[in-house]
Amino acid sequence: MLKTKEKNNQIVIYLRGRLDVHLSGEIEKEINSIIEKNPSADIIINLSEIEYMSSSGLRVLVAVMRTLKTNGRSLKLCNLNSAVRKIFEVVELMDMFDIYETEEAALA
Repeated sequence: MLKTKEKNNQIVIYLRGRLDVHLSGEIEKEINSIIEKNPSADIIINLSEIEYMSSSGLRVLVAVMRTLKTNGRSLKLCNLNSAVRKIFEVVELMDMFDIYETEEAALA
């Protein structure tokens, strides 16, 4: 369901498919496990292959961001497709997250 890549003490997490109520709990557990195993790394979530995101998917991203901020770490999102970007705009979360057009920009 999710793949990862590490570069310069940053971990890129690649999500794909649907981030909805059926999968969000499992995805949140997997991301929290990655955070725990890498206690100093910042996290980048690449959303290029997300087809659909529900409010429970947004909740996962907010929870992950709060967990990281508590520990002085950051969460960056990149490669939002137009449908996912629209969701962030509608619920007014664009300013809450660090959002980058490309993975390369997020890594820089």
